[in-house]
Amino acid sequence: MAYFESNRNLAMVFIALSIAWIAILFIESSQPPAAIMGEVSGLDKVAHFLAFGVLALLVFGASFNLGLGWHLPAFFMPLLIVTVIGVADELYQLSNPSRAFEVLDLVADISGAFICLYICKLIFKSRLMRRFNFSK
Repeated sequence: MAYFESNRNLAMVFIALSIAWIAILFIESSQPPAAIMGEVSGLDKVAHFLAFGVLALLVFGASFNLGLGWHLPAFFMPLLIVTVIGVADELYQLSNPSRAFEVLDLVADISGAFICLYICKLIFKSRLMRRFNFSK
């Protein structure tokens, strides 16, 4: 039982970090874009890719520590949540006159989430399987 409580507490930390990161993303979306974003071609897409990749890892950390493991729903649910947040963020940018809804930004959001989750799964799957004795 203590093991479950420990994971539940860690999941709460990941949930709190996810909420904080989402707040940061929405605060940033309410500001005009940084000057450097216009100077360097593609930097905006890289920023979206990385920001939503980090969010995906935080959401996955919460779902993993809630006991969902490494099967498809545990990988799919964080991707779905990050996609919904990405769509909401792009729609929120419509309220800012200096911002716009861009499909390529949304593609960068989803790609960042997918790639980060997939890399995390490849790197840590075998280590965690051995450590916690999960079945494949």
